Amino acid sequence: MFPLVISNLLALVLLPGVFALAGLPFHQRHFLPHAGGLTTRQLSSINGSDYPPEWVTIPVDHFNTSDDRTFQNRYWTNTSFYKPGGPIFWFDAGEQNAQPLVPYFLAEVAGPSAVMTLARRFGGLAVLVEHRFYGGLEEGSYPYPINASTGMVLDPQGYAYLNTEQALEDTVYFANHFEPARLEDHWGVMKPNSTPWIWLGGSYPGIRGSQLRIRNPDTFYATWASSAPTEAATNMSSYYAQAERSMTRNCSADFTAVTRYVDSILTNGTEKEIADLKIALYTAISGTPADPVPTINETEAQSLTPSDIGNLLLTPFSFYQYYGFEASVLPFCDILETQNRTTISTTDNGGTAPSIAPASGLFLETNNITLTWHNFLTALAQIDYDSIESPTPPDPVQGYSWTWQYCSEYGYYQIGNESDPHTIQSRFVSEDYFQAGCNATFPTLAENGILPPRPNVSAPNKYGGWDMRPSNTLFTSGQYDPWRGLSPASTEIDSPHRRSVQDIPSCNQPPERDDIFGLVYRDMVHVSDMRLLLNESDYYHQNFSTVGFSSPISAEPYFAGTALFERALEEWLPCFGR
Repeated sequence: MFPLVISNLLALVLLPGVFALAGLPFHQRHFLPHAGGLTTRQLSSINGSDYPPEWVTIPVDHFNTSDDRTFQNRYWTNTSFYKPGGPIFWFDAGEQNAQPLVPYFLAEVAGPSAVMTLARRFGGLAVLVEHRFYGGLEEGSYPYPINASTGMVLDPQGYAYLNTEQALEDTVYFANHFEPARLEDHWGVMKPNSTPWIWLGGSYPGIRGSQLRIRNPDTFYATWASSAPTEAATNMSSYYAQAERSMTRNCSADFTAVTRYVDSILTNGTEKEIADLKIALYTAISGTPADPVPTINETEAQSLTPSDIGNLLLTPFSFYQYYGFEASVLPFCDILETQNRTTISTTDNGGTAPSIAPASGLFLETNNITLTWHNFLTALAQIDYDSIESPTPPDPVQGYSWTWQYCSEYGYYQIGNESDPHTIQSRFVSEDYFQAGCNATFPTLAENGILPPRPNVSAPNKYGGWDMRPSNTLFTSGQYDPWRGLSPASTEIDSPHRRSVQDIPSCNQPPERDDIFGLVYRDMVHVSDMRLLLNESDYYHQNFSTVGFSSPISAEPYFAGTALFERALEEWLPCFGR
């Protein structure tokens, strides 16, 4: 049975698509799930002996000289390949607890990582750094104390110091005060004025790295920004538009038909029709292959709002952004298209073999929305998304901190687009819905104006958004990455439609005006190139509820991206200091 509260941004909690984290009354698809697939004992061994955390003291407020408060920021290093004077490779943990990333990116327990591959190649030092206001419940990088039970800052007004400028300035301060243990003799040659600092990051960390090449090019010499939605916007209807483009045409047509049918009932239906719809959907979500029609709490079902229902319809996309259509949505589509036709499902997607499923979609072939809706509900129950559990508990600190960041500055409201004839998202998942969730999560800050009435997207966009032209920067994206719609490689109607090219620009020179230096990986999705999974006993091969910065689909992005950035550094590094 799924929890009633429709909530937040974390793709790692009780039911994918219907998230429940106390205090967060709404739902946004998040950049990055937990990366932890190891046991607590394994994590303790790796982090405690080989890669102990280190700390740097950073100002709480970089821009108020009368404020002398500081906090301790965590980081980890791998110095195995470091040669004095070699580059420093910064891997940014972004909007999550950094500790679970250490085994995968510094120790490479399940396969090679991009940051260690490059450190090995160039005699560099790898450092993994935690972002302010993130960490675990017991330990983290906190300018303000947190509630150890809820993960929320004890004084919510502290979130005023969680913003783009303070977080970017943290990185500059860190680089200029970097003094890792056991390397005291080399501290002098580790500063950005003596050696190149190279940034690697996927998603929000990729945004940060590209912003720093505009803001602080003398501190960070080069950046690899993977899947970076650099254009902050309140309207991010492109998220599910990207997912729809990856679907088989029959499944897309039927998903669209179901979405419009549900919206029409919620808008114009009788009281009984709306009540019946809620019961049917709640039953399907609660169902399993063994018990497709379970007994449910009808009071809970009837309490669903139209926005709740809109989110429930998107349950099949709970793992889409890391696994893509074939691995995470196609099994649902098979049932949707073939139920009541044959007991044999098909994954056929074209070619010479005849398809069991109608090529145009069940609804267009039969004009029977009742049958299409029935099959949709059957598929929800049969796939049983809520049985897929995370190996690590939810991260409530991440929930509140990232919610604050997108409510206050980045937006990324993944809303429905009624004007799109192919939309698979309900009209009831709206900007007002997201904004109401922001205000409910931080009511005091909304009342006193610390939380703006709409996200202040101009703050991050002042670095250029999807028009930005940083030098010494590689942008990579998946063709069907749902975050690509706000990236420099966007193909959305209102985007600049820039071309990704592999010709390496001269050092310290941006590419031509309409070009970006980068790769778009065919058929790939979100952050598919920062590491490679070779250990098939790793949890990520057993359960796709957590993926981290890796591609479970293909190894090609990792090799292609790493090779291109390596070639670029071979050209750019000799220019350092000129």
